[in-house]
Amino acid sequence: MKGKKNNINNRWSGKVGLYVFLIVMSLAFICPMLFTLVSSLKENNEIFSSPFSLPEVFRYENYIIAWKEANMSKYFLNSIMISMATVIILVIVASMAAYALSRFDFKINKYLSIFFLLGMMIPMHTILVPVAYIVGRLGLKNNLVALVLIYVAFSLSFSIFVLTRFMKGINMSLEEAAIIDGAGYFQVYTRIILPMSVPAISTVSIFNFLGAWNNILFPLLFINDDRLKPISLGLLNFNGERGSEYGPLMAAIVITVFVPLVIYLLFQEKVEGGLAAGAVKE
Repeated sequence: MKGKKNNINNRWSGKVGLYVFLIVMSLAFICPMLFTLVSSLKENNEIFSSPFSLPEVFRYENYIIAWKEANMSKYFLNSIMISMATVIILVIVASMAAYALSRFDFKINKYLSIFFLLGMMIPMHTILVPVAYIVGRLGLKNNLVALVLIYVAFSLSFSIFVLTRFMKGINMSLEEAAIIDGAGYFQVYTRIILPMSVPAISTVSIFNFLGAWNNILFPLLFINDDRLKPISLGLLNFNGERGSEYGPLMAAIVITVFVPLVIYLLFQEKVEGGLAAGAVKE
């Protein structure tokens, strides 16, 4: 009896400790977000004098200043175009490659799989110099298409890996039945494989969208034209003439994180489900 009681006590203590840890981690992430949100509705004096209190007057004009006068609307649109183009190209290319790797047995299949895995092991920062050299030699600076292609290149290995693992778990009898009925490989790919791979495609799409949206390194290197800057780079404008206007700066930060936050909250189940399915299916 004592042993059972000790086991029950240990389980409860373990759960309590886990819940306490999760609560502390949640507060660690939520508090800075709340501080930014509240500060975006204040003026400078209020931010410094009472940083954790609600504003006496809600200054919604900070968002108007950030959106119009600080040109965040243009940066926002640029980021939407870059991120969406990156996701569309990656889904098309990675799903086709994953379909071939998961369904066709050819001589270099394993070597191609290893090749794409190696792409995930190369740190981005180690090849910045050759990438910058190539972009400069090709005259692709201040070019959003070049930026999209760079994002695609760096995200392709991860996308192919996740989709290949998922597609290997799809029952081949469905494809065989479709081929017997006269369907070609492209029809099998578009009408069977893609619809059944929606969880993995959703996972890949969200990760790649967030990666392209939040990336500041490549735009900082290759985009100098103010009209082409994405939203992550547009925030740096507040270091100049608007460096002392913390209310509009906080409003700009809220605008920047709003889209990825909403997307993740809406599709977090698909992200987790796609990763879990791809991890266990063979």
